[in-house]
Amino acid sequence: MNKPNNRRAQETNETIIRAAFVLLVEEKKPMSKITVREICEMAGINRSTFYTHYQDVYDLFEKVERHMADMANEMLFTPIGSDSWNFRAGMESMFSFILQYREFYSLYFSQYSHIGHIIQVMSQPYHRQIERLKSQDMGYGIPDEATYQYDIFTAGISALIHRWLKNGCRESPAQLFEVFERAFGPESLLHTWMAE
Repeated sequence: MNKPNNRRAQETNETIIRAAFVLLVEEKKPMSKITVREICEMAGINRSTFYTHYQDVYDLFEKVERHMADMANEMLFTPIGSDSWNFRAGMESMFSFILQYREFYSLYFSQYSHIGHIIQVMSQPYHRQIERLKSQDMGYGIPDEATYQYDIFTAGISALIHRWLKNGCRESPAQLFEVFERAFGPESLLHTWMAE
């Protein structure tokens, strides 16, 4: 395909995405109630054009979700365990990315009841490394303890992001990391409860 056609396809794609998000935001429609017909009317395109790009509304949102995760991964992350990898910097970068695209992520969290989904999508490129970490013996004699801890960890990050977005992102990414860090350290609510 030549460049003008590529540009036209990209512009059409963006028009479709904008129309879908207008329906989500301005019309306050849940994703499950949005129809291809509504998107096409809002975007000023015919149904065949929509189906050239997407199979259905869910395919549209899955591709947008994947695109956002790919953008985040390209911009933010170095391989886990590499010499240049820094956990705090990686987390703050992720929070900054979410802040930059907070309208999308606010909508995203309003559509998914399983808030850990975002971490699953964003961490997909690191699947092998994560599986290796989860398979480690933590030395406590409990099989799969690393998997339990990883699940608690990712659920905590997801819940933190969800609450942060709901509160209008008042804290900076650095402050948000500090909240996260305290949640897993000796200053955590759990440790406070245990001390009582």
